[in-house]
Amino acid sequence: MNMQNLSSKDERTVAKFINDEFEARSKNMGGTLVWVNNHINKIMRTRPDVHRAMNNLSSEQMNHVIAEILLPF
Repeated sequence: MNMQNLSSKDERTVAKFINDEFEARSKNMGGTLVWVNNHINKIMRTRPDVHRAMNNLSSEQMNHVIAEILLPF
């Protein structure tokens, strides 16, 4: 993942979190996104910085984050 292509701190925060979860799920982005969706309350409690950053991103920005993670593939 190329963090230089991510322009905001929120994008970098979310990218780091999603990339870590992506790696933990054997590089399965579908499974990663389902996991994040199903565990949003846990993320809110345990990683308020990530939850806040996710809420600050537009759909376009979130898609850009995911694209940057998947770009090497």
